[in-house]
Amino acid sequence: MQALFRSFFTVSFYTLFSRILGFVRDIFIAKYLGSTVIADAFFVAFRIPNFFRRVLAEGAYSAALIPVFSGVVIDSKDDHEAADFVENTMSLLLFVTILLTIIFFFGMPYIIQILAPGFSSNQEAFDLAVHFGKIIFPYLIFISLVAHFTSIMNVHGRFAAGSLAPSILNISFILSLFILTPQLPSAGHALSYGVLIGGLFQFILMYKAVLNFYRPRIKLPKINDRLKKFFSLFGPGVIGSGVIQINIIVGTIIASFLPIGAISHIYYADRLNQLPLAIFGIAMGIVLLPSLSKAIKENSSAKIHTMQNRSLDFCLLISFPSAIGLYILSKPIIFILFERGAFLSEDTFYTAQVLSMFALGLPAYILIKVLITCYFSREDTKTPLYISIATVLLNILLSILLIQSMREMGIALATSISAWFNVFLLYFILKYRNYIALDSRLMTNSMKIIIGSAIMGLVCYFLNMSMFNQMQNHSLMANIMALLLIIIVCKIIYVGMIFMLKVLKISEIREYIQK
Repeated sequence: MQALFRSFFTVSFYTLFSRILGFVRDIFIAKYLGSTVIADAFFVAFRIPNFFRRVLAEGAYSAALIPVFSGVVIDSKDDHEAADFVENTMSLLLFVTILLTIIFFFGMPYIIQILAPGFSSNQEAFDLAVHFGKIIFPYLIFISLVAHFTSIMNVHGRFAAGSLAPSILNISFILSLFILTPQLPSAGHALSYGVLIGGLFQFILMYKAVLNFYRPRIKLPKINDRLKKFFSLFGPGVIGSGVIQINIIVGTIIASFLPIGAISHIYYADRLNQLPLAIFGIAMGIVLLPSLSKAIKENSSAKIHTMQNRSLDFCLLISFPSAIGLYILSKPIIFILFERGAFLSEDTFYTAQVLSMFALGLPAYILIKVLITCYFSREDTKTPLYISIATVLLNILLSILLIQSMREMGIALATSISAWFNVFLLYFILKYRNYIALDSRLMTNSMKIIIGSAIMGLVCYFLNMSMFNQMQNHSLMANIMALLLIIIVCKIIYVGMIFMLKVLKISEIREYIQK
């Protein structure tokens, strides 16, 4: 478990660095674009390759490749078989993504009609989305190879490079706004080219990293038993692991019928909601999958049981206070980060409301990343697929019902409710198959975490009530300091409660971080 948590902290550190850069990037995007028609068009166009990026890098591809490749590494007596598998999968992935890029490039008008049908009544938004989409989509080739090399490195216990790669995209976004915007028709054009440039440099980073183990060459793929097994897992996993992203895309489709700005409000709120999800949920899933896969192949039931319970324990410890904090502090966070330039007070109101609704599902999003790993590590991608289909259908139904009275907030609330539905289905099926058993420590700690989070939430609520009404009258720096003070006070209270209730002990923390 010490090795697992050391790897987790490595991934979390680089992910936090990337997300900080992501906040800087979104602050500039909000300043340059706000929630204008150009912003909505760019976010729709970026949603397509970004969906593939998140599903490939954080879900289906790694879920299919890591268990199979772990078996290759464990079973093979030399590196030849492993290198052959790396080259076969890489070459096939490259050919498929190039073909997809060509198809999507010429079919982009039809893709935008599907993804944002509401744009059909706004010719400017539609034309911009199609143009941006054609520029951005070749990014899929680079990010797919990045996902491939990251999965290979993860099996070998090297997580740093893959966790650092997203930072390059954020840097490319920021630089493109400053360097390319004056040379192009709009900041949306600059950001579109920034995506492509960022993808290229992400690929270069990961290719250099994987050279420490293999020197992959492009060749005609040979369809052997290993590759067939990989595809049998990959197909269902695309939908199974991408349920959150599918729900976001469903939200984008429905939001395209709302007034201009709704898609942007969802984007900005989702970016903030993704911070704890990426740092804790995705990071835990990344490091847990190879470790749990190996434990299952070694038939170590005690290790499997411990890994699953402590991972759930840790995710609850982090997700509950994060969700409460985001829900209560949504307005000051949005106001401080984004309200300037083209981003107006009306945008702050709607984006904060959407963020609050997303926050209700934050613990569920994080738990999904752990629970779905329990399936993937057992080479089962079909069950999450069936659960995802049910979840998406529920999300569509709820979104259509709630959008009538809640606008884009209804879409966010529907996503949160369907995420909890997803969690319960994932857990009960695991329980039914005797793949998971919650121990007494997890059950006891869960109650203590809820108590500690509730007390922290009360303090946060009253501090926020006294601060937000005064924010308009103070400088940006004063508001930032006030928000940081509230967060620090709440953190101290929560950590104090956690130690007082003996959820964690100092000795345990020392064990997790010792080298």
